[in-house]
Amino acid sequence: MKKILVIMLAVLMLASVVCFASCKKEDTLTVYTEAGFAPYEFLYEGEIVGVDIKIMQAVADKLGKKLVVEDVNFDSIVGAVKTGKADAGAAGITITAERAEDVDFSIPYSSTEQYVIVKADNTEITNMETMTGKKVGVQQGTTSDFLIDGLIKDGAMAGTELTTYDAPSLAAAALGTKIDAVVTDKLTAEVITASSNGAYKTFKLTKADGSDVAEVEQYGIAVTKGNKELLDVINEVLEELLANGSIAKWEKEYNDLYSTVEE
Repeated sequence: MKKILVIMLAVLMLASVVCFASCKKEDTLTVYTEAGFAPYEFLYEGEIVGVDIKIMQAVADKLGKKLVVEDVNFDSIVGAVKTGKADAGAAGITITAERAEDVDFSIPYSSTEQYVIVKADNTEITNMETMTGKKVGVQQGTTSDFLIDGLIKDGAMAGTELTTYDAPSLAAAALGTKIDAVVTDKLTAEVITASSNGAYKTFKLTKADGSDVAEVEQYGIAVTKGNKELLDVINEVLEELLANGSIAKWEKEYNDLYSTVEE
């Protein structure tokens, strides 16, 4: 009889642990980001803040869940969302056909273009052709990375040396010593430049004749394929925030806040 009671107690304890873990997961919204992409996500006084965090907090509030944000390498986010390790990925993720094979995307909530950052006294690099053959830094796993890598392989930027970094700000910190230019998204380039105290300048990446090198990109929130319930709530929140101007307001607010952050 005693043995039976011990077994029953063990089973109940195991069930409680399983239930606790399951309930805890159901009560939280786990979002993966990469906190080096201002103004969408960056560290401020030890806390991850930014436009994407505000968006996902609004989603969590609507779901009645606690928001849990994990800071990871950018190129691991889509994979984590695909496998369900994370509920969503919010990191200024450009919607692409390749990524859409692995995850579902929300409606677009912001658009961007590819920009170049160089030292303020650099008068040589002004377009794709004059950047060709130089040392270029990008954030690993981003569309900036894919773009420049593709241009090198296609021969359009033959002889260019590409170096990847964990964040655009880290690439910018290497300007003038290890690399000659950084390619990243427009708003991030503008934020980094504005907070550099005149050390950097930025401009749109174009060809020598002024034509575009890349198409306009759109950001979306990534969710696990088939998670329509979460995707519908995210889209509902995004529609509300776009309509009331909150996202545009947050972009400016966090742009200004990042300019106060000491690198």
